Amino acid sequence: MPRKLPSRAALAALTAAVALVAGASPALGASHAALWHTRGDQVNCGIEIHVPGTRASEVLCSAEGIPTPKQGFGDGGFVQLAATGGPRTLRLSQDSFAGSRSALLGRGALWSALGVTCHVGPATVMCFNADNHGFVIGNGRYRTF
Repeated sequence: MPRKLPSRAALAALTAAVALVAGASPALGASHAALWHTRGDQVNCGIEIHVPGTRASEVLCSAEGIPTPKQGFGDGGFVQLAATGGPRTLRLSQDSFAGSRSALLGRGALWSALGVTCHVGPATVMCFNADNHGFVIGNGRYRTF
């Protein structure tokens, strides 16, 4: 009995599915780098420095568009997120990222550490925690949820 060939529609659907999986493959495994940035350094994120001998507990990100709190001193443009609770904007006067070697994460990449997960989109980064609190930064914008 001759074998029936798939229809053009079935071939098109299969080709689209393979392309979708191939395009999503960078996002299948999450990065756990201590410090990372997006192309063009528009967003920088990583583990926030902490007191030696204590466990790190917060993720820190910087990008244009993050509002500067009225209180405190130092430069604005920073947001902090822990495994629970909402994001907090900060002023910082020194490099407050743990680590000095930054990994480049491209579009579609996932990053996860300390109970926070971040997804790199085409122009923005979205980070969230177990409470489903987080933020979207990049492209000169800042939005919390």
